[in-house]
Amino acid sequence: MKRFMSTVVGFLMLLAMGTAAAAPIPVRIGSIQSESFYMNKYMEKFQAIVNEKTNNAYAFKVFYNSVLGDEGAMLEQMQAGTLEMQFGYSAILPNHVKEFEAIGLPGVLSNFDDVHRILNGKIGDELAEMFLAKTGVRILWFVDQAYRNIWLKDKNVATIDDLKGIKIRSPNSPLYLKVLRTMGMNPTPLPFNEIYTAVQTGVVSGHEQEDPGVIAMKFFEIENRAIVSHHLYQSAVWEMSEKFYQKLPKEHQQIFKDAAKEAGIWFRPFTGAEAEKTARKTLEEKYGFKTTYLDEKELAKRFLPMVDEYAKERGIFEFVQKIRKELGR
Repeated sequence: MKRFMSTVVGFLMLLAMGTAAAAPIPVRIGSIQSESFYMNKYMEKFQAIVNEKTNNAYAFKVFYNSVLGDEGAMLEQMQAGTLEMQFGYSAILPNHVKEFEAIGLPGVLSNFDDVHRILNGKIGDELAEMFLAKTGVRILWFVDQAYRNIWLKDKNVATIDDLKGIKIRSPNSPLYLKVLRTMGMNPTPLPFNEIYTAVQTGVVSGHEQEDPGVIAMKFFEIENRAIVSHHLYQSAVWEMSEKFYQKLPKEHQQIFKDAAKEAGIWFRPFTGAEAEKTARKTLEEKYGFKTTYLDEKELAKRFLPMVDEYAKERGIFEFVQKIRKELGR
């Protein structure tokens, strides 16, 4: 009887251990955006692909609205291994790898064909490798986002000259500051989650962002002017703690990488030029925005001397030339 009971207890212990081993692995994801942000579709698609291919081995949980801190704070958490993933943006990456500034320089990536060829190709892989070596954070995919425009409250703007002196929120990025100053504005670095209050209280007169994001973040409640400038391209960046990545089984590492790419290609129709056009129509027709289209030739005239000068000053001119060569320019 004792031998029988011992066998039963052993079997139950093994069963319990097997059940525990099968429990989904928690994966925390940080985001500075809201639950309604239009780019969340990418994360949702990624999670669905991973869980389909791993038999629901992972329990993903997204923490929205900067509840885990800003992008810099969440990057530090990934470095420490206390946060698994982040949906971030290219704006702050030059703080760690200066070559990232090249992708945002006006005119370097002229359209989404350029974006895909560079960021989802060998140059993007090179940038990701440099970032991993410098930070211990792995970039799984550069996600299409958009070219950025200017959004203002109660400002009459007809030409680029009318932007002179306007105080505008900017990411804390030397490139963004330089681009906005070249347009004549007075950029003020503020965290993303402070934009609403800053515009509402008059600390700044507006901000710069892609069109769909203005709707997703409800900035139509505080702004009413759209200035189409396409002054800078920003990519979203799907990031993962290398400490977490190295804990994954080898086959799951590949699944995560493949899922990042598959979700990225699937997501392309939801962003870019068509998404911008749809969002702008909504802002005009539903929310009463008045739109000004800045003269493209005048913008190019302003930016042309600035781009190469800035690239040389920042020590990234050779990298810019590498991108141009890859694009046949």
